[in-house]
Amino acid sequence: MAETRPQPVMTMLVSSISGGGRALRVAPDIAERLRHGGWHVHVRVVTEAEAPASVARALSAGKHPDAGTGAPIVGALGGDGFVAAVAQGIAGSESALVPLPGGRGNDLCRAIGVGSNARVRADALAPLGTPSSGTLHDRVRALDGIWVSDLTSDSEPNRRLVLGVVSLGLDAWANKLANESRLTAGPIAYGWGAVTAPAHFRGAAFRARVDGVECDLPGWVLSVSNSGFIGGGVNVVPDSDPFDGTLELFRADQVPLRRVIPAVVHVVLRRNANHPLVHVSSVRELDILGPEGLPAMADGDLVGHLPLHVEVAPGIVRVLV
Repeated sequence: MAETRPQPVMTMLVSSISGGGRALRVAPDIAERLRHGGWHVHVRVVTEAEAPASVARALSAGKHPDAGTGAPIVGALGGDGFVAAVAQGIAGSESALVPLPGGRGNDLCRAIGVGSNARVRADALAPLGTPSSGTLHDRVRALDGIWVSDLTSDSEPNRRLVLGVVSLGLDAWANKLANESRLTAGPIAYGWGAVTAPAHFRGAAFRARVDGVECDLPGWVLSVSNSGFIGGGVNVVPDSDPFDGTLELFRADQVPLRRVIPAVVHVVLRRNANHPLVHVSSVRELDILGPEGLPAMADGDLVGHLPLHVEVAPGIVRVLV
């Protein structure tokens, strides 16, 4: 007689601010859909005053058993930055992360193939709560990340885990302007940011040490990609695979503004960056040295200012896809 496993237990962390409160609004429905499939779901709202990584770390050290993964299952309902912070909290442990799209862009969920609709995601996960189901363990994969740290500090706590794309230049300004806008749809907000960003940023003489080799990389954009997706579905690096143990360095040439605007429109409207001004190469680690003080954005948030150290974190978190 086949042995059945216990019903899975998920502690679902919910961002109180992601998507302008969208995650908080849909949380009861998401929990109910999972429970209908047989899951035991504990909901924990994470307020703006709390550190999601610390909350997740405490959960990961707890004793919520699940026979399908052999460790706690931690759901993260929120935007990309919230999901990445929860991932940092359980990084390197046997806990399983369940990303649930609840932000404006939801680019990580798009990149790993689970989509941008939280209700659809919950309905797809619900059947895994049936005790007779043996597929939960098979759906757990080792997801890569990017460690980003301040080169001016030797302190370990300054490291931040990124799951998507670290952006500098025009990309970063597009992200910043999208965050400051009142637009609630990720693609529309990022589109607005992208077409207005050239008025705020005119290119930079980026300097970097790429896999140990120092080089000058002048351009409008310098980004390091794990997932390939930014801006609510813009696939800037189609070759990026968040499960392959490597990163992609993305650069857009330093050319006159009259040539950049059409390229930006091409990237935003066609939802990818296959353009002659764009260059992509594989990389495992790099020091982005300058211009000093330039802001870097990732997973929708500010992650630091140059100079920064960036390196791949292979299989850093176990994720339920």
